[in-house]
This record gives sequence, C-alpha cells and structure tokens, in this order.
Amino acid sequence: MLRKCLFIFVVVTGLAGGVSAAKYAGEAFSLGVGARGLALGGAVVAGPFDGSAAYWNPAGMNRLEDRHVLAMHAETFGSLLNHDFVAYTDARPAGNSLVGAFGFYFYYLGGGGIKITSLNEFERPYVVREESHGDYLLAAAMSGRLSDKLDFGITAKIIYRDIGTESGKGLTADAGILYRANQYLDLGLMVTDFTTGFIRYSGETFGTGGNAESIYPTVKPGLMAQYHYRDFVGRFLASGDIKFEGIRYAAQYWTGDLSLDTHFGWEVGYREMVFGRAGFDIGRFTAGGGVNVKRITVDFAYLHHSDLDETFRVSAGYRF
Repeated sequence: MLRKCLFIFVVVTGLAGGVSAAKYAGEAFSLGVGARGLALGGAVVAGPFDGSAAYWNPAGMNRLEDRHVLAMHAETFGSLLNHDFVAYTDARPAGNSLVGAFGFYFYYLGGGGIKITSLNEFERPYVVREESHGDYLLAAAMSGRLSDKLDFGITAKIIYRDIGTESGKGLTADAGILYRANQYLDLGLMVTDFTTGFIRYSGETFGTGGNAESIYPTVKPGLMAQYHYRDFVGRFLASGDIKFEGIRYAAQYWTGDLSLDTHFGWEVGYREMVFGRAGFDIGRFTAGGGVNVKRITVDFAYLHHSDLDETFRVSAGYRF
C-alpha cells in the first residue's frame, strides 16, 4: 500500500509540473485555518485533525468521529487583515457507503484601506474614496476509505474575490490521501488546486472583460509521528509545500521553477484534554495551546513575523 501512495505522489507531481498558470493567484487561501494548525506551524497534512480537516487534508475527515463545528477568527499581521473560518464536518459513516465523511467550510480573508484615486486639474492624484477588499471561499468535501490503512478525500471550492473596483469568480478543487503506516506513523499527501483552478475577473476596471488567472497546483507531502506514554501523548509533524511557479527568492528553497516551503510542529497532550504546541511555519516561530473538555475545544495560537506584526488566532469547536 505504501508503494501505491508513492506512485500517486509521483504521478501528481508530474502532472502539476506541466501546468502553466499565474503566480500567487491562490495565495490568499494558503494562510491556514484553526489555531491548532497555526500553533503546529501549518504542518497538518497527516494530522492531528479536528473540524478543520477538510481544509488541511479532506482524507483526514475519515479519522474523526461524530459531527464537528469549528469557528475561527484571527487578526492577521496585526490589524492588517481579518481572517475568519467556519466549518461543519459529519463523520458518521453510513453502513458500507464509499463516503465515510463529508463537510463544508467558509473561508474569508480581507480588510480595508484600498484608496481609489483620480487626477485633479493640476494632474495630481487625490483620494476619491476608500474601498474594502476580500477573498471568499466556499467549499464542500467528502472522504472515503480505500483500505484499512488508506483514506482519500476531495474538496470542491467556489471563489469570489473583491478588490475594490474589480471582482472575480472562480472554481478549483483539492485532493488528498492519508496512509497509516503503523500505530506510530501516519503519512499524508495533499494537492491543492489539482484541477488548475481559475479566477475570472469582471473587467470593470480596465474594460477588457474576461481576464482570468489560473491557480497552480501545490503538492504537500506530510507525516505525523506520535507516541503515547501513560496519560501523555507526544506528536511530531512535518510537511512541505512544493510549488512549480518559479517564485524563487520568495520561497525557502528553490531550483528553477521548483520551490519548497517547510512546516514543522510539536504537540504534547495530557489525556487528550490539555495541549501545548510549538512549530515553525516557513521558518517563522509559532506557539499555542488548547483545551478539550466535554466535547468543547478552545485553541489559541501565535505567529511571529520579523517583517510584519504578529498574528494571533483563536478557534473554538464543538463535537456532537
């Protein structure tokens, strides 16, 4: 079964590498969701999963039980951006159905501060008004089981982008697999925008109409190693974002058009009730914690950024 996972990884990587698209078109949706995910450095491709599983790897919904609701709010990079997320997951398998779980989520990233200018009689610019901006994403996901050790998941996404004087609409999809090697190790693979998504703009600003951006696929291999000792559990997570956009110096590592950003996380839990977390999200330090009591989960996280203000994120979930 591990050979099958590796084969799928090689095929998907090859397909993604041959796609032509615009740089950074999907970056607004790459900031991660949930305070647990941020505290773990965004390395949640292979787990641990909560109500945000459909975002990180839809195959992870198969590792949940019951129904989950999760909501998140973050002041990203200080007060520069508002970042909100709401998700619902139903992980109650219906008999021998291929679909083991399904879910929906809504993602928003935006703010204000776009100054619309014009020229006065002296050909000098002046501010006419100030507009807000926002990226909105609505997604539906499902997951199933191929064998006792291998799960899969697919997410379909609708995009709406408002940039003040222009708007765009788009479609894209993600796919993921999750392989349980043994009781200590899980391997995951997530491919965002594997269909090569698109955003088509209205043409209201430049009058061209039909302007469109394509969104490159990003290949995300990951692993989670965990060990239980009495009432404690320790987890180590690692994942990478492999891109084919030729972003070069904007990435941690690159060669030609290929680039890699890394994510690492550590989590220590007591009776799966109280957690401490730390990580590195593309080299930036993250930390946080959480509590899980009577089906209610509250998590908080912090992200350090040397060039922008810090990010603070809070999320809460309920299982029923």
